[in-house]
Amino acid sequence: MVTKAVFSDPFSAPGRWFRGNLHAHTTNSDGVLSAKQMAFLYERSGYDFLAITDHGRLTDVRELSNSGFLAIPGEEISVGASEVGTAFHLLAVGIEEEVPAKEGDAGEDPQRVIGLAKDRGGEVILGHPYWSALSARDMLSLEGYLGIEVYNTSCFFSIAKGHSLSHWDELLARGRRPLGFATDDAHWHFNDHRPNDACGAWISVKAPELSLDAIMKSVREGLFYASNGPEIRDVKINGDEIQVETSSVSAISFVASLDLGERFAAVEGGAIASASYRLRGGERYVRIECTDSEGRSAWSNPIFFER
Repeated sequence: MVTKAVFSDPFSAPGRWFRGNLHAHTTNSDGVLSAKQMAFLYERSGYDFLAITDHGRLTDVRELSNSGFLAIPGEEISVGASEVGTAFHLLAVGIEEEVPAKEGDAGEDPQRVIGLAKDRGGEVILGHPYWSALSARDMLSLEGYLGIEVYNTSCFFSIAKGHSLSHWDELLARGRRPLGFATDDAHWHFNDHRPNDACGAWISVKAPELSLDAIMKSVREGLFYASNGPEIRDVKINGDEIQVETSSVSAISFVASLDLGERFAAVEGGAIASASYRLRGGERYVRIECTDSEGRSAWSNPIFFER
């Protein structure tokens, strides 16, 4: 029997919704646009905040914020070696100073880098696990990271490895509680056969105001959902039933531990905007995923059940 549902609920939390991307590169590393150009692009595209996460260096973003747009300091540090020899890509977001670790150092301990980032006021997101070929053992070997990229625009458009949903479920099934982030990993790299990797994904954060402290506090608390298209408008837990309301989509899924969960699909050519799932009693977690007719999705953070 379910005794307690644990959910960081952004839908009933006070405040406003703010849209942002926590992974972007500029000419300070391997991006095409300057930090100023990247911030202008995202602000013009309706984003409220953007983290600049250049490789191995902290880009100065202090002059990029204004009353309606927040630039967040960050850094991507690629270190260590997975089971197959690939690096762990660690997004250090909200840091107060550069993380003293050598970019690309296979001998560097990623756990130490996570600690260094947190010591500097930041949080760490594990970047694109599928693209990085990380195994469950790789991810379980680290502690202290806030969550993982469950969707990465650049990884999807470049080599079709943008979704790390099975990696997320693997961690959740093993008792970890990582949050799920959708990011762009924007470089402004595109051509006739590869769509633009900017302004394609985001997290929608509920916060009292658009400030670094408020946004980072809400992110830490999991008061957001991730998306590259649809909206999740409400999630309610009433006894043993979970109810969700969304924008118009073609399917709503309740993804749960083991073989539990359920998927609701619209009739061909139709749409749905709500669904409910009755718990069966063995769920350790349930997360909600909705997908529209264009294949774009939104993902809630997990609801955990303690017995």
